[in-house]
Amino acid sequence: MTHDAKGGVDCQEVTLQHVREIRRYNDWIFSCLQPHLGGRILELGCGIGTYSARLRPFAGQLTCVDMDAGFVNQVGAMFRGDPGVVVSMGTVGEGLDFAPGSFDVAVCLNVLEHIEDDAAALQQLRTWLVPGGTLLLQVPAHPSLYGTIDEALGHWRRYTRSQLAGILVRNGFELEAPPRHLYLLAVPGWWWFGRVKRRRIVPGTTVRVANAMVVLSRWLERALPLRVGLTLVAVARVREGR
Repeated sequence: MTHDAKGGVDCQEVTLQHVREIRRYNDWIFSCLQPHLGGRILELGCGIGTYSARLRPFAGQLTCVDMDAGFVNQVGAMFRGDPGVVVSMGTVGEGLDFAPGSFDVAVCLNVLEHIEDDAAALQQLRTWLVPGGTLLLQVPAHPSLYGTIDEALGHWRRYTRSQLAGILVRNGFELEAPPRHLYLLAVPGWWWFGRVKRRRIVPGTTVRVANAMVVLSRWLERALPLRVGLTLVAVARVREGR
């Protein structure tokens, strides 16, 4: 959890609450994940459960993990009484001990940028997946956008498309396709609030605008093959034979 000493505000939780309200954006991200879901699913970094409920219908067994005790309690309450869901506290390299091949799919949305040694995290995720298992990954794009919001959220980095592809391949994964940029029209706002205004929280007043921009951004990105967007999404599989 990231705490803003100046305002006494939990930057991460406030931002997660605001992002959950951008429902059209969440629908867009989930549309990239849905075709690849099934079997035993690990959601690493479940946060406040924005995607957990969406994942549940596609999972024979869903394991939700977060390093924040408050978030774990929230998600645990969501699934209380559901024997097909396990909610645990921990993160890669700390407090998690899954057997090799425990999962068919790992969903890792806006988590890798929080881990200092991202290569080691990917190697660990690879062992938890079955051979040929799927990693669904989302990370923030464009290092030049790194600003005070990233800092407040505890991001170590933002990624270029080639950086993300390279680190996946080097650590035992095969890409189904090159990582995909999403949400072109959110780039100016992130730059303005994080680099120019030096805010530490995504403003709640932008939620309505963001929902409207998602529709236009999806249309533009279908029409124009631009390699620009606030986020990157990748679908990768564990390389067979490792």
